[in-house]
Amino acid sequence: MIPYLIRRLGWGLVVLVGVMLITFLLTYVIPADPARMIAGANASPTDVAAIRRSLGLDRPFLEQLATYVANVLHGDFGFSYHQHRAVLPLLLERFPATAQLALAGLAIEVAIGLPLGILAATRRGGFWDRGATMVTVVLVSAPSFWVGYLLLEVVFQGHQSYGIDILPLGGGYKPFDLRYLFLPALTLGFGGAAYYNRLMRATMLDELHRDYVRTARAKGLQERAVLWRHALRNAIGPVLIQVGLDLGFFLGGVVIVEQVFSWPGIGKLAVDSIVTADVPLIIGTVLFGTLCIVTANLFVDILNAVTDPRIRF
Repeated sequence: MIPYLIRRLGWGLVVLVGVMLITFLLTYVIPADPARMIAGANASPTDVAAIRRSLGLDRPFLEQLATYVANVLHGDFGFSYHQHRAVLPLLLERFPATAQLALAGLAIEVAIGLPLGILAATRRGGFWDRGATMVTVVLVSAPSFWVGYLLLEVVFQGHQSYGIDILPLGGGYKPFDLRYLFLPALTLGFGGAAYYNRLMRATMLDELHRDYVRTARAKGLQERAVLWRHALRNAIGPVLIQVGLDLGFFLGGVVIVEQVFSWPGIGKLAVDSIVTADVPLIIGTVLFGTLCIVTANLFVDILNAVTDPRIRF
């Protein structure tokens, strides 16, 4: 188990370093000039040059890169040009909103997708299988931004026609307030539910045709026991891996959903940093998102290794 964990940690560090280097290179070659955007369109070349010197943008690329890597190793993600704050505290301040949305959206994905996938696999070719397939096609075909605006329009019409004032229309965020969380989480969960439906159906069908399932049925076990105690336990591994991938991705910031609902999370912060060419904040949000993905994947790898010893080898 220990060698397995060491290998996973090593690859996680490789991913983090690679993403940091690539992101820094891309932000270095973008045509936008952060100094010009800070100084304004009417600033003189002397003022822009002074800002570039103060930000260290006039130094050679390798020197800037070495300084940034050294700072990151000490927990310093840089200083935001436009937010006028250190990047890491700013990210940590936005993280609770993103985490709340990520967990709620993931819960909706799993709650919709897994039951549909199990029903489709156990009733292959029947009504539930065809119905789950149709639901999957609809959910996959609907972009997140379209679903979000559609839900907002439905709520708006409900307010106008029936005077129902339960869900806020203007977006925003309040900690642990389901009124603000419901629509963004539903928008986030709809699309992912289709993939969990497909994944659960495929893995369950694969397990239901294995020899141990036929042996369990031949021994006289009830179908419910065969399904839940044997087949589902072995089919859940790929689903756990997908949960880890989605959780890490969501914790890194759900850009589209956060923009549609004005959700003050890391994804919206990343968009704002790109618009303003805030290089330290761009790199910080990407690096923080990568860290979330690597951490979630590592957790799921450990969980899979505990539940299935074959993975360790």
